[in-house]
Order: sequence, then structure tokens, then C-alpha cells
Amino acid sequence: MLMSKANPQDAAILHNLHVQTKRQMTDASRKEAKSLTKTYTTNTSLVAILTVTITFAAAFTLPGGYNNNAGSEGLPIMSKKFAFQAFLISDVLAMCSSFAVAFICIVARWGDYEFLIYYVSLTKKLMWFAYVATTTAFSTGLYTVLAPRVHWLAIAICVMVALLPILTKLLGEWPALRLRFKLGKTFNSNLLSMV
Repeated sequence: MLMSKANPQDAAILHNLHVQTKRQMTDASRKEAKSLTKTYTTNTSLVAILTVTITFAAAFTLPGGYNNNAGSEGLPIMSKKFAFQAFLISDVLAMCSSFAVAFICIVARWGDYEFLIYYVSLTKKLMWFAYVATTTAFSTGLYTVLAPRVHWLAIAICVMVALLPILTKLLGEWPALRLRFKLGKTFNSNLLSMV
């Protein structure tokens, strides 16, 4: 603006240079974002498929095993217990959300830039849900097997596993929390979402 005011004859050239530079910066930042998103999709889809594999295997190697009695062959032994039912529900939820993340990662490879930005937020939420559901399935499966014999150990395992997602969340957000403590009232969380 100041240069065009100082020399009005060059205003058109300066404007074109400004537009060209802005377009180049926008294209470069989009290319960088797509590259980062491609790396994110590869890593996220790998973790999602591994979670699907774990939860799928857990669904067929049920805690307590299967019944061999006449008339109820192949049915889970612990099927009437609440902890076993919680195990099945959390295992299925973990598997379904991980499948959704894997599929979204495939679709994201075809998508445009805006879809890629949106999908990162969605997959983070779905993967977090799969993580919590998988840990819940693990603890309820162990509780089902251990509770009849060693109740205190079953409860201890459930408490430790319940603390795991909380601890993970705190460790993952530790840099932002530390910054919040350092800056106090001047902290603005909108700045972190822009980074």
C-alpha cells in the first residue's frame, strides 16, 4: 500500500505481485497440509486396523471360554454376568469405531482439502473413543474371569485401567496445561488450535 502510494505508476504491478505471492503461499501451505495429513492418515489407519484386529480376536477368545454341556454347546460360559456383557458391548464399540476410522482414512485419500481438515478432527474423536472402549473391554474381561476368585485383584485392575485414559489425556495435553499455568489469565486456547 505504501509503495503504491509512493509510486502510483507501479500500483498495478505491485497488486499483481501481491496476488501472485499470496496464491503461491496458499498453494504451498495447502501442499504442506496435504502432506502432513497423508502422514496422519497412514499412521491413524495403521493404528485403527490394529485395534480392529485386537478387538476382533477378543470377541472370539471370550473370557471364561465356551460351554461344552449338551444343549448349550458353543455358548459363552459367563454370558449371564454383567461384566461379561459390558465386555462384549465395549469390544464391539471399539471395533466399530476403529472400522469407521479405517474407512474414513481410505475416503480421506480421495477427498479435497476441506474434507481432509474436517476428517482429522473426526478421526481423533473416534480413535479416542476406540481407545477408551478397548481399555474398558480389557478391564471388564479380566474382571469377569478374576472376580469370582480374586475380587480385590479384579477391582485393582479395573481401577488401573480406568486411570489409563485419564493419564494418557493429561500427558498428551501436558504442554498446553503447562502453558496455561505459566500464562495464567492471559492464556488463550484459540491460539493453540491455530498452531
